[in-house]
Amino acid sequence: MTVALSSLVVLTLVLAAAGSRRWLVPARPITSTAGGVRRPRWRPRTQRSRPDDEVAEWCEQVARSVRAGSSLASAVAQTGTDLPGAGAAFQPAVRALRRGRGFADAFGEIDEAADPASAVGLVIPVLTACAELGGPAAMPLDRVAATLHARSAERAERRTSSAQARLSARVLTTVPVGVLALLAVVEPAVRGSLTSGAGIACVLVGGAFNVAGWCWMRHLIGGVA
Repeated sequence: MTVALSSLVVLTLVLAAAGSRRWLVPARPITSTAGGVRRPRWRPRTQRSRPDDEVAEWCEQVARSVRAGSSLASAVAQTGTDLPGAGAAFQPAVRALRRGRGFADAFGEIDEAADPASAVGLVIPVLTACAELGGPAAMPLDRVAATLHARSAERAERRTSSAQARLSARVLTTVPVGVLALLAVVEPAVRGSLTSGAGIACVLVGGAFNVAGWCWMRHLIGGVA
């Protein structure tokens, strides 16, 4: 009995850790160059690309095209073709530019609908200002890209820092269920208790508390991550 119980606890811990592996893998640095300045870009190994990083790459591609001699409008249109996933949010403006609308008017429609705190909401005022005021557009776009990369890295760092708490939440939630299942299999007295009214009530109350604790821990961890 003791061996079986210990084995179940160990198996539960292993399964919980395996499910949380993508949170525990450390981020790896990727060095990129923008405007002659090398900076680290941190990305988790197993996490999909995030919106901030995608828009930042879009900005870097536009900046490279501008430095190569393209106009800002041409660079935006070409980048939308080269990076369709990252430039999907800017496609309405690209189509408006191809229909002959002005740069500020084309991006103004997206600016009105975009959240100012989002990645797109940060990029559009910079593009509009560069088009209206003139001057080199590559450096402002590189600055926006650096800001978006830093914000994405900061979010990834918070998520990594809360990985242990998420793993603890999984373990504390799954171990009681596994132990109850094992006892119900190997102990006739426990099986008999589970068929009684008092046993069923205890299981329901314990399950409710278990679910409530899981939700509360997710709420606390989500506020940080």
